[in-house]
Amino acid sequence: MKKYLLVLLVIPFLFSCNKKEDKNNENRMVNLSIIAPIRSLDPRISNESPCTHVITMLFEGLMRLGPHGDILPGVAESVDISDDQCTYTFHLRDSFWSNGDTVTAYDFEYAWKKSVDPKTAQNGAVTFYAIKNVEACLTKKATIDDVGIQALDDYTLEVKLEHPAPYFLYLCASSTYSPIHKKFDMEDHQWANSVNPHFVCNGPFVITRWKKNVEILVEKNPYFWDAELVAIPGIRIQVISDANTQSFLFDKGELDWFGQPFNSMPRDMIGDDKHKELATTIDAYGLFWFFLNTEKPPFNNKNFRKAVAYALDRKSMAQHVFQLGEEPAMGILNKGISLQDAPYFEDCNIELAKEFLKKALDEMGLTVDKLPRVRMSQRSCLFTSRVTQAVQEQLRKNLGIHVEIEHADWPVHFVSIQKGDYEMGEMPWHSWLKDPIYMLDTFRSRSLAINMSRWEHPRYKELLILADFETDPAQRKEYLHQAEAFLMEEMPIIPICYTKLYYLSNPHLKGVYLSPLKEIEFRYAYFE
Repeated sequence: MKKYLLVLLVIPFLFSCNKKEDKNNENRMVNLSIIAPIRSLDPRISNESPCTHVITMLFEGLMRLGPHGDILPGVAESVDISDDQCTYTFHLRDSFWSNGDTVTAYDFEYAWKKSVDPKTAQNGAVTFYAIKNVEACLTKKATIDDVGIQALDDYTLEVKLEHPAPYFLYLCASSTYSPIHKKFDMEDHQWANSVNPHFVCNGPFVITRWKKNVEILVEKNPYFWDAELVAIPGIRIQVISDANTQSFLFDKGELDWFGQPFNSMPRDMIGDDKHKELATTIDAYGLFWFFLNTEKPPFNNKNFRKAVAYALDRKSMAQHVFQLGEEPAMGILNKGISLQDAPYFEDCNIELAKEFLKKALDEMGLTVDKLPRVRMSQRSCLFTSRVTQAVQEQLRKNLGIHVEIEHADWPVHFVSIQKGDYEMGEMPWHSWLKDPIYMLDTFRSRSLAINMSRWEHPRYKELLILADFETDPAQRKEYLHQAEAFLMEEMPIIPICYTKLYYLSNPHLKGVYLSPLKEIEFRYAYFE
């Protein structure tokens, strides 16, 4: 048994001491904006942006994100990890809900089990699959009592995993792993939809105002166990749907942040003379890709999928459409989580694309002129339209394939792709983990809601299972590398470009950390 005392607490302590004199320089709130209202602030339900960013302000899990992206202890003070790396025993510190009640291991057990109970599970349930019997429970092959989550007493939580997961402590810092107040949730299932006596939280901030479609106000939580660390008195989050209005308010000094991870800035604003000196761009653990519906023709044909993938000119799109230094993607894992430096296939190899197309047409008994138009689905967005139009023209020019573009608002587009009502659908995708497994897991099984290509293969699944149970880091990496290579041979998705995160911030606002995973942390923020 290995015991980890999580002594990294010294890092935020020193960070806080170094900034102590600065804390009193300006005692004012941070002003942010989001483009759409928050539907719920229940960590079990809302795992999409911007809800997850507000939840991170209000709740703290067993672990937390440090000021430089490292994983630090949160509610957990120490953890014991068994020799087989499959049992984690967390020992909780004294910490409190915003009404003064003690946060207990039973609150964690209750919240996590509600997240994976088939009666109450939402999209965030997929983040719990590493825990023993979670997948079996969600498919009703096991009961909720069989799931490997158990509070041993008020301050001890035992978690059993399906297999070794070197990334598990990172998961424990994600918003879906937050606790909820067991007693209040049992009394009022709607507690997270408004400001009310049952809405209690345990993070650095507490919600004090919530006007739907207008704004959310969070203020420093005096009951937070590390309240001394928090320098700002609070955060005001306005709902502003128009990017031009957001830009105007940022220029007037009425917003301190404009852009990712809350909203996408119009790209022409990033490089203009007024904003380029304030703009920050960082690499993300994600990419822009096209899901291909492998259950419908013509994308049920592997050679047709490869023909389309090889015919695209990603380098040209990176330079002339993306324009912010994005790199062409010939794999699905970019810097920070990549498994090899060399591309898995060639960008814009038109001759090879034509060979794949000929094989596909022969297998389908068609000719190019008899091939029906390909339906390409996209969300209604100016930038996305530029990408899809570039793809449309390249496929026409390079292969003689005619593409019909269909537009829909984001919620409609997302649901259509998820339900399989599409042929070729654009989607941004990013990892929740600083580990290759999250992106690769997307295609583990056809039954997964996130596997919108409806593709699965026994060899691919075998490689992921081998990686799951491998404790040697080098061999685990090799299995994952083979899995990505296999995926790029089968091509159920077409990667286009690795994405970046870009934003404008008040130059006096310091200590805010934005991670490549699109996580943002304001507990260390202060005004210079």
